[in-house]
This record gives sequence, C-alpha cells and structure tokens, in this order.
Amino acid sequence: IHAHVRVAQATHRDCGALERRWDAADGGEQLLRSAAMTVTTLGYNMVICGHSDDLRHRYRGRIEKVKFGVPIQEAFSHDIPATLLVLLLKVNKEGPIKKDIWRAPGNQAQVRKLAHVMQHGRLVNIANFSVYTAASVIKKFLSKLPGGIFGLENETRLFAIVEQEDPEKQRELFCR
Repeated sequence: IHAHVRVAQATHRDCGALERRWDAADGGEQLLRSAAMTVTTLGYNMVICGHSDDLRHRYRGRIEKVKFGVPIQEAFSHDIPATLLVLLLKVNKEGPIKKDIWRAPGNQAQVRKLAHVMQHGRLVNIANFSVYTAASVIKKFLSKLPGGIFGLENETRLFAIVEQEDPEKQRELFCR
C-alpha cells in the first residue's frame, strides 16, 4: 500500500462534518469530505484541522505511536492506533488462507523491527511483512498488556464462571 498526501483547505467548523466509510479496496477506513488536510497513510486518512502549511511538515512520515506494556485503557485512549489496526486487518484478510498463523512464529528480526517502528510512530509498508510476522507483533502487544486483555478482576470472574458445572448458571454469570 503506497503512502500519499492529499491536501484540501478547511476551517475548524468543517472537521465535525466528517463521515467514516469502509473502503474494501484499500482494506482500511477512510475519512471523507475533503474539508480538511487529509494525510493518507497505509490506506488510512488522518484529518487535521487548521492551517495545512506547518501541520504538513509536523506530521510528515509520522503516525500515532503504539504503546507496548501499558494498560489497555491507555494504549487505546483515543482509538486503536493505525499501525496496529493495519496489522489486524492484514491478519483478518490473509490469515484465513494461511495455516497456524497464531502458532507459527514470524521472523524475529522483522518482529523486532516492526514493533520498534510502531513504537516510534514511523511509516512502514506492511506489504513487506508476512502475516506470521504481523500476528507475532499482535501477540507481543497483547502479551505485554499489564493485567491481560480483560484485567485481573474480570479474568478471575471468567475462571470462576468456567468452574460452574451448570450451563444455565454459567450463562447467567457471564451475562452480568
């Protein structure tokens, strides 16, 4: 996927009028209505309100940093970071036709490189990485979440539910 930049002039009030649309051809989400400066990277658009001259230089070649090893609330404080979302989309698209993507490790040098690039908010061409590498980076991100995906309290509840022998009681406890 090629990175490119499209610029359109806008005022601050135009930014609230943006709509989201799934674009299957790019495999990503695009923000429409060219009312603001739009930076398209890895099939995603980043809309920036304000004067485009200085903002274009500030954000050129950079995207949101992925934070490894922080609680999930902090890692996803605004939304799922774009590069992590692109990895998830790659696994979603290519994973079903590959065997054991969650078991087979990706190339460890590429996993380290991709994780480093993501942590520093740099642009990367995801087509240069295998689906196994993408899955390994996702696993690395998830494994470094303190307290896990669910958190210690919710994890304890889930294990208590599993220990219930009555399926109706399990459903009732799970739906709380």
